[in-house]
Amino acid sequence: MKYDLREFVKWIINEFEPSCRVENSGGSYAMGPDGTSVHLYGISDMACVLYAIGALHPSEEERAQWATRFQSLQDPDSGYLAAKPPTHGILHNTAFALGAMNLLDLKPLYPLRFAARYDSREKVTAWLDGFDWETGVYGGSHDGAGLASTLALVPGTVPPEWFTRYFDHLDTYVDPNNGMLGRNKPPEGDTDQIGGTFHYLFIYEHYHRRMPCAKERVDAILGLQMDNGEWDSGNPWWMTIDALYMLTRGVRHSQHRAGDVREAVRRTAALCLERVMDSACRQKYFGKGMAVHSLTAATNLFAEIQEFLGADEVVTDEPMRLILDKRPFI
Repeated sequence: MKYDLREFVKWIINEFEPSCRVENSGGSYAMGPDGTSVHLYGISDMACVLYAIGALHPSEEERAQWATRFQSLQDPDSGYLAAKPPTHGILHNTAFALGAMNLLDLKPLYPLRFAARYDSREKVTAWLDGFDWETGVYGGSHDGAGLASTLALVPGTVPPEWFTRYFDHLDTYVDPNNGMLGRNKPPEGDTDQIGGTFHYLFIYEHYHRRMPCAKERVDAILGLQMDNGEWDSGNPWWMTIDALYMLTRGVRHSQHRAGDVREAVRRTAALCLERVMDSACRQKYFGKGMAVHSLTAATNLFAEIQEFLGADEVVTDEPMRLILDKRPFI
């Protein structure tokens, strides 16, 4: 079967992107078509979406306008970039914005002074130990991966050995039964672990470090996939990319259950293609609220599917690109 995304990509370029513009200048985006003001996630997510579909090609003037938008979000004293009105948490805000800036080859205007709170082994391990590893792995990962991503995105903020200490401590939270992070979890794993482990895994991938128990992780995620191809009907885009990325990267490193993973990916691709090709579904998922954020998940999900199944099977005019292959955080 071929999964032809060309009409969906054209819809993004011709209809969705213009509908989210607040002003006619680079980076002037609301969070969705119903938004009326520029927002950190509108700016950042649109960069992620356009990059993923191969359409992020600003002129020098537009790139300077994007830079001005991002710089206006940064606190000069702490270095944080903050969303207004607030959403997701300050470390998620900062990592997401810095990640989007990286796609445009932009750097923050001010140093990340807040990093001093986490700059020793004792500080970062105590901070990680304070997370809820039983019922809040997913929620905690926004901060846990957000911090490491910000430090990776601004080299020199902490010494390289900081990341070794970070990974060494995270390794102690990997459940050998299911290969995912968490404590006192079901042996087969759960979706809280899928959402949380994914956020840490892309940091591991960025530094070419192997998270322990890869085969067990693939087994668990395959076991948690529903018959229709998704993992959580209440979180159809983000939980899907979280799970699928861990499957495809698991196969990339070990070939464990490669055939089963390929079939799982195809089930997901068929479901997601059906959704994005239906106008009513597009309105449901990408018509209001944090619509651009949902579209970041959808476009990057398809980018990973295309990389895994091949461009002959997942068809676009321009090759899709997963933002995580350029830098961490999504």
